[in-house]
Amino acid sequence: MEHKESFFRSIGKDNRYVVFNLFFAYFALGVALIMLGSILPALKEDYSIGYQVGGMLLSVQSVGYAIAGLGAGFLPLYLGLKNSFILLASGTCIGLGMLLVNGNPVWLLIAMALIGMSKGAVTNYNNQIMTDLAKGNAGPLNLLHAFFAIGACIAPVVVLLCGKVDPTGWRLAVLLAAVVAFLGLLAMFRMKLGSTGSVQSKSQESKTVSYGFFKEKIFWVTMLICFFYQGIEGAMMGWLTSFFVDSHVMTDNFAQVVTSALWIALLVGRISCSGLASHFRPYQMIVAMAAGQLLFLYMLVSSRSFAMMMVATIGLGLSMSGMYGTSVSNAGDLFTRYPVCMGFFVLMTSMGAVVAPAVVGMVAGAAGMRIGLSVLLIAAAALVVMAVYNLLSVRKGLSSKIIE
Repeated sequence: MEHKESFFRSIGKDNRYVVFNLFFAYFALGVALIMLGSILPALKEDYSIGYQVGGMLLSVQSVGYAIAGLGAGFLPLYLGLKNSFILLASGTCIGLGMLLVNGNPVWLLIAMALIGMSKGAVTNYNNQIMTDLAKGNAGPLNLLHAFFAIGACIAPVVVLLCGKVDPTGWRLAVLLAAVVAFLGLLAMFRMKLGSTGSVQSKSQESKTVSYGFFKEKIFWVTMLICFFYQGIEGAMMGWLTSFFVDSHVMTDNFAQVVTSALWIALLVGRISCSGLASHFRPYQMIVAMAAGQLLFLYMLVSSRSFAMMMVATIGLGLSMSGMYGTSVSNAGDLFTRYPVCMGFFVLMTSMGAVVAPAVVGMVAGAAGMRIGLSVLLIAAAALVVMAVYNLLSVRKGLSSKIIE
């Protein structure tokens, strides 16, 4: 707590307002994205779409995320950081509104792509601005990501409550999520992003773009860690409720509650990681979280009892909790030294979230959701390998060297 208070005191009034907006933006994004997974069974039924189309919807969201992640690195050079942020973040409101209008697969794909673009922008700008303000400290970054988890915890409960109010309650839930996202956009107009000293101020000095980060090993190692993690997270976010429903060990409504349990665990984990960051190095935390993801994911897909599935879900949430924020910190000052680096980082890591949900959907359509979700064990094993390699590289001093 003392560290967080000193952080807020040190950044000044204008930047505190910026940080609170970053928190709310991630909160709204957490509500919207996890709600999409929670309503997917009802949306599939109402619009008569199957597992394969459902997987495509989740994957195209990640395609939009990747495109926006890349564009977000360049747009501030011409539009300014705040205008770019607001423009791209508006995709959440528009996309959620489109989901309520029509069930045509192409229309739904466009809607999900817009939501994905908003996710890419918020992820890019939130992490880059916070990294600059926190000077690479993992604590504020994990606190930032905790607000995503807060929104994610609330989303399944909102879907459940809306379902009790109205037979087509998923529509009311989506409308509420759109309103929350719109309120976040309105608040952004008062931000003074130039005072952070990040992308906007640098872009005003020069429009020269450096790609030197491609020659740094730490970029590639950190990118691969996030690539495999994003694949696991993207598939779990989209398919977890469907997995619980199809497992037949709990009712459809209770599946929403269990999905919330995952994100409560993520919230607890991210707050804990914010404190642990002052005692452990990022490369140490990454190894522990990667090993936990492999262990608990295996428990989840192999267990058929309610108790074990609950334990696995909570353990998986704790293991996933601080992976992204800690991985960004693992890269040190890389994103500060190269303003467009975050855009390429988001683009490349998000490919994991593009491929994994679609593969899970295709396998689930042919062999069932349990087998489909088991595919993620491959990504989890690869994540452990990269985490160990990162640990060994840092200890040998290789990460800071330039590729010859």
